[in-house]
Amino acid sequence: MRQLICVGLVSLVTACATSRSAQAPSAGTGAEQGRAFSEAAVILMQAYDLESRYDDAVALGQFAGERARLLKDVGGEALILAQQGRVMSRMLRHRTGMERPQVLEVLHRARRLAEESGDARARVAALNSEGIYHYAIVLLTGKGEWAHVAAFFEQAQELAAASGDSRGRLDALFYRGLTQQFQGQAEAAGATYSQGLLLSRAANDVLMESYNLRHLASLAEDRGELDSAISLYENSLRLREQVGFTTGQMFALTALANVRARKDPKDAQALVLSEKALTLARAVKDPAGEREARTSLGRLHLRRGDVPSALPHLEQALSNAETHEDWWSAVETLLEMGRAHSLRGEKALVEERLRQARNVASSRHLQEALVLVEKVERELGAVP
Repeated sequence: MRQLICVGLVSLVTACATSRSAQAPSAGTGAEQGRAFSEAAVILMQAYDLESRYDDAVALGQFAGERARLLKDVGGEALILAQQGRVMSRMLRHRTGMERPQVLEVLHRARRLAEESGDARARVAALNSEGIYHYAIVLLTGKGEWAHVAAFFEQAQELAAASGDSRGRLDALFYRGLTQQFQGQAEAAGATYSQGLLLSRAANDVLMESYNLRHLASLAEDRGELDSAISLYENSLRLREQVGFTTGQMFALTALANVRARKDPKDAQALVLSEKALTLARAVKDPAGEREARTSLGRLHLRRGDVPSALPHLEQALSNAETHEDWWSAVETLLEMGRAHSLRGEKALVEERLRQARNVASSRHLQEALVLVEKVERELGAVP
């Protein structure tokens, strides 16, 4: 990833220098100069995003968008803004201080400019980025309709296929799979991820290959096919390490740790994996990664029957989730805390944690989380 950032910086500097060299006969047209700059800026923003350097990506987007406007590269400005809006959407979960209207303003401008430019790639990027924003909102708040979210990706996929935009098509296809998975359409999601996996391998797109492998793994885990899930998670993690996808590594590590512990609660490697995820999250100051790692560590210690080691991690994960308004994670953590108190025979505390989990899921309209709450209530014999 460091190499990619260095390449991106060199390309950006070169593009800036070229765009200023009005006398250079080989500099090309103004439009060509502008597009070279915009392409370099997007590549660098994507690299920052993969390293969880969200503030750097947004700052570059603000500078690069203004520069593309001066160079009259409307399509390039739309590409930059689409990437900036995408990063800002991620920051709604991974950082504090980002407000939804800020994100929507950037995304709406990206789509408007993309339509004005007639640039197919910019239109695909703008549709995908706006879809990702609405996907994040439905997932985090339970508000909105999945059909509305899916429509962005369906339109982007169709346009990308027609225009030969491989990455745009893979992006749209993957997020269509996510919308299907979160609606409980496991078979449809599996087919979509499998198609994405084939296309990403054909395009030699390692990053998108890792995404599809990771979610095929989660579907295998849901079916109880643990050996298959472990293999798929391991392959996804390997690819994410290969491209330096720091954020993705954190979540791949915890997913792999959880399924290994599900197969063998005493698996020592599972704890090592989650500890590594926590170290990574702290290094890049990613609160979402930290709460995921702490929830995983709490769960792993519970599988070993070690409640004293589990509860501090779960308490910190819950505080983190509430601070960042990640209500899905809050529900998951409360349920794990209910299990912890159950192991101690603390019936009143079990009932309190399950009641809190139900209240959060109900008040935030998290229907999938509510199903999980009901499952744990039956498991712990505390059905209301």
